[in-house]
Amino acid sequence: MDRTAFRELLIKYSNGTATAAEKALVDHWYELLYDYKLPALKQEELDTIEQEMWAHIEQAGNIVTENTTVPYIKPAVRRKRLYYIAAAAIITGLITGGWIIFFSSPETFSFEKNRQQRKLAESSNNTAAPKRISLADGSYVVLQPASKIAYANDINSNKREVFLEGEAFFQVTKDPARPFYVYTNELVTKVLGTSFDVRAFPRDNTIKVMVHTGKVTVYQRKNDQAEQELARSNATIIIPNQQVLFNRHQASITRSISEQPLAVITNGSNNNGQLVFTDTPASDVLMAIQKAYGIPIVFDEELLSRCSFTGAFTNESFFERINLVCKAIEATYEQTDGQVIITGHDCEK
Repeated sequence: MDRTAFRELLIKYSNGTATAAEKALVDHWYELLYDYKLPALKQEELDTIEQEMWAHIEQAGNIVTENTTVPYIKPAVRRKRLYYIAAAAIITGLITGGWIIFFSSPETFSFEKNRQQRKLAESSNNTAAPKRISLADGSYVVLQPASKIAYANDINSNKREVFLEGEAFFQVTKDPARPFYVYTNELVTKVLGTSFDVRAFPRDNTIKVMVHTGKVTVYQRKNDQAEQELARSNATIIIPNQQVLFNRHQASITRSISEQPLAVITNGSNNNGQLVFTDTPASDVLMAIQKAYGIPIVFDEELLSRCSFTGAFTNESFFERINLVCKAIEATYEQTDGQVIITGHDCEK
């Protein structure tokens, strides 16, 4: 019996389809590990029951068969134990088993499979510090620890492709004739020339793509050509200080504002993003903040032009500035789909 068969047996035990002999085997293994003492009923404990049982079985050589004689267990003890093992089986079935199905299914993508099939060069970072990797087109990648990329060094190709497992910052040389693609197991990030971060560790529930400069499009990877075209046509576009979060369990993409937006440096603006206002229409203040950070701010321009704001912004964060303006004009704000929506009132009434 291997680990997969053992997991399937636990699931059969939990849903009542195991035979009497199989139930006896599970009870036997459980008693060998826990010595009739049930662990505390906490999710983190339940998550590890299947792993602990299997590790104990392998270490002790207790891979018994259905013909093995097991001790008699009182029904009351069996019922209580069933509750624990069923919970563990359900959790591991959904998390561990689901992870295996999701990431190992022929219908999904694999970093190693892509690297081998395309005979790509590979660079990994097994150190504790970020590692810079230069690409043939002049772009570079800052690879975070425990991460790796695979790529082709063919500068004559009509597109540039990098496969990522882990986390990396990309500074891409602009070349409109040769788009740059970053592939994770579930997402495609397409750019022409920009800088952005991608975080996609195998066991993370969420993949994150965050833009620093320029613009990127993000869409889900599909095996079927028609489905891939549909996903590409519905791609999410993100700009500086925006990010995309892909939920692996729900297969859903959400656009939002990055956690710590930074001022966008443009011609004619100072480097520290200082802004000073004296009895300035609130609409002009909000437009100045939007320009400084590149984050869309939605508001009623005519309405808020009748509200004024006096103050100076120095080291405040983006959201602190928005909050100060809203407090001054008695407005509220919310963020959705990568933008800020301001709701205010006529200050002259």
